[in-house]
Amino acid sequence: MKIVDVRPDLRMVLDDGPGQAYLLRRGSNAVLVDTGIAGQGKVITEALRGWGLDRESLTHVVLTHWHPDHAGSAAELAAWPNVRVWAHRDDAPIIRGSSYSSLPALTHAEEEFYAHIAGTIPDAAPSRVDRELDDDEILEEIDARVLSTPGHTDGSIALHFPNEAVLFTGDIATEQGGQVVLGPFNLDRAQARESFRRFADIDIDTVCFGHGQPLRGEGTALLREAATANEVPDPLG
Repeated sequence: MKIVDVRPDLRMVLDDGPGQAYLLRRGSNAVLVDTGIAGQGKVITEALRGWGLDRESLTHVVLTHWHPDHAGSAAELAAWPNVRVWAHRDDAPIIRGSSYSSLPALTHAEEEFYAHIAGTIPDAAPSRVDRELDDDEILEEIDARVLSTPGHTDGSIALHFPNEAVLFTGDIATEQGGQVVLGPFNLDRAQARESFRRFADIDIDTVCFGHGQPLRGEGTALLREAATANEVPDPLG
């Protein structure tokens, strides 16, 4: 497990698998975007303590989608004193354990990679979802905007925090070897490409991906360039 400072108010928490989560500090409180795989409560606690905060400082867990490398620790964190768990209405039933999702439509290039990764990720325990989100919803409590990005899952979202100029893309986009490309393992690849294009004109200083290294400053132009390209970069397509 590893904690990486992206900037003074933003920390990336890397777990022992493929997942990663982000803590955004907002004064004496913090918001967590995604949770990594199951069992990450301890390292998230450590990341908060590094800021002089505690578990009571975490007010919201916002899930970009239901996959267990993103929602794996949601049930554990939902038991913390002040946490509210939010997710898109289309993925909320899956997170709660009351519904199931279809498997992704894998390309030939993805099949072996998926078989390897899927076997390393523990299942996520069902978690409550306190609020179901919709596209373009303004989340006044945390000063963020929801961007619906279906295609990876039906209820995939990105989150834009305009005051902090930070965007969390979820798995629609990923950083790979210094490039920004379409994320793998999508339910509907064509729809995912269209969702990717929503990142073409967002004013940001920092972009954080579900997988890959965050980009800052001028580096965020890589996301805009990929989103406005004639064809969305898709190395596994």
